[in-house]
Amino acid sequence: MSLKSGAEKSKNTNNSSEEYQINKSLFKKITQILEIVLLENKKSNNYKDKLISQKNMCFSSSCIPSIDLKKYLERIIIYTESEDSTIIIALIYIDRLSKFSGIILTPYNIHRIIFVAILIAIKYNEDNTFTFEFYSQVAGISINELKILEFEFVCLLKFKLFVSKKDYEKYKVYIDEIED
Repeated sequence: MSLKSGAEKSKNTNNSSEEYQINKSLFKKITQILEIVLLENKKSNNYKDKLISQKNMCFSSSCIPSIDLKKYLERIIIYTESEDSTIIIALIYIDRLSKFSGIILTPYNIHRIIFVAILIAIKYNEDNTFTFEFYSQVAGISINELKILEFEFVCLLKFKLFVSKKDYEKYKVYIDEIED
């Protein structure tokens, strides 16, 4: 299935003749947060050691992807038609991942981590999901690799996918307070 046919199928499934509209404010804020985290991680004292220790992890790419984070995130949100709440839950998952596993976000792993976080959040939070084939095309990685990444991510989260209303609201307020 091509991305175009997947998006068309999605539109037909939703019985919507309107084109999916991304929440530009939320998108901008999430992108800002991720870029700040990347910058702060790069400034940390043990950044080079962390890069070396994470080099062989499944989330790390051998080179920095050519698509920048902003365009990649936009691609994910548009093609998957992710709900705003799903994106916030994905951010919570990424935060948990770093707390539970010690993984830091780097230009080598951010694309895979953000995609898998959104994929898991979609599966947990939404009714409208797609096939692994479609998701792998959106992510730009093989189906088998995507399945491995998803499994590894969930294991590193210790299968703690539930997000309480209190935690969700805390993150939402934090995001809302960021100026556009």
